[in-house]
Amino acid sequence: MSRSLMVVAAAAAVMLAACGEIDQTAKTEKVYAGKKDARAADGSQFGGDKKKWEATLAQRSNAQNEYLRTDVKK
Repeated sequence: MSRSLMVVAAAAAVMLAACGEIDQTAKTEKVYAGKKDARAADGSQFGGDKKKWEATLAQRSNAQNEYLRTDVKK
């Protein structure tokens, strides 16, 4: 009887231990130590002109569109 009581008590202790909530908030503020990223339009090809960069992206996406590349007439 005492062995089964110990098994039940151990099982109850394990089940109660699983119910605890562990604090998951950061203890300190972490600072990013990497390099600062540059914007895509800031390169030498576009010179900071975002509209020119967006137009180039649209032209590139149209060149990859199979419906536009295959000149199929209905």
